[in-house]
Amino acid sequence: MKRIIQILAGIAVAALLTWLLFRGVEWRELYASLTKMHWGWFLAAQIPIWASFWIRIVRWKYIVRAVHPATFRSMFSATQLAFLVNFTIGLRLGEFVRPLVLARLSKMSFSKSLAVCALDRVTDLIGLMVVMLIAVIAYRPESDIVLPSGIFGIENPPTIPKTLVVAGGEGTTVMLFAILVTLVVLYWKQDLVLRLTGSVLGLVSKRLADWACHLFQQFADGLHVFRSVGDMVKSLSFTALTWTAFLLSYTFLMEAFEMDWPWYAPFVVQTVLAFFVSAPGVPGMLGQFHIPIVGGLLMTVPNVTLPDAVALAIVAHVSNMIPILILGLYSLYREGFGFGELSGSAVEEAEELAETSTSDRPALVDSD
Repeated sequence: MKRIIQILAGIAVAALLTWLLFRGVEWRELYASLTKMHWGWFLAAQIPIWASFWIRIVRWKYIVRAVHPATFRSMFSATQLAFLVNFTIGLRLGEFVRPLVLARLSKMSFSKSLAVCALDRVTDLIGLMVVMLIAVIAYRPESDIVLPSGIFGIENPPTIPKTLVVAGGEGTTVMLFAILVTLVVLYWKQDLVLRLTGSVLGLVSKRLADWACHLFQQFADGLHVFRSVGDMVKSLSFTALTWTAFLLSYTFLMEAFEMDWPWYAPFVVQTVLAFFVSAPGVPGMLGQFHIPIVGGLLMTVPNVTLPDAVALAIVAHVSNMIPILILGLYSLYREGFGFGELSGSAVEEAEELAETSTSDRPALVDSD
């Protein structure tokens, strides 16, 4: 019943976000924007989108193979079924479908499978932080940002102060740089970071210090899962390729709609989008996927119209949704899973994990 209520709430949120997205947009103008799209650039954008699904698995194999034998097929099916559940049901249930499917197909314990999925997320996060760092360093508006009148149904043009953007960018830059440095030092000097974290945060709260040290310990243990520094470098290199594929897809789509975009626009759009989709997803990612793209484009691309921004967001969503549905349904059929049974098992694992205390959660490598 709890999950049913959450799904119904997600549908309501999706409806609200979709209403906000199209509120203030003339359908005639939106249709004109969609029909002017250049199909050559649209098809070019599909190449990095489809390639990203393969690159992710190559990146992940350097983590998985150091912990437990697993075939490319099992890793691919686990990833695609996770995307399928995330983009249909939402609620980030795919985060539990992925380790569940990998554990079943590769005969791996669920705790170990969950750990390698978590570590893959960490390497993905490192790539995102680099994208964010470039975005906040490069994006420096020369004046206040005045959004188009009518956006989200607001009659008076909303204004984002330049000082707020600059201050937020500078603060984010410092934070991201500090995190990246901490991650590097944590890998090479684990004991030093743990001692400093315990000493500094212990002045505020011992519980907070213990939690942070536990988190850092888990992360450090995970990085040392790699067979060698070379494997870690390869995994991070494919992480860079994954994010490059994302950036290229938006670059090609902006060309498809003849936008006069600055070089940093894809970085800003991708950063805003990553924040939105990291939250518990609504069914179909409706609105949740579109609004950040529209916002990112209106902030960075000079003279872009609201219909063009909405049209690009729709095309980007469809471009991602098509391979997710095709590859996900194919994996579902090939592995012989039932969608309802798989989703139900993911819900059970999510609830069981939620009841487990932080101290009792499995390490990145267990002993079985």
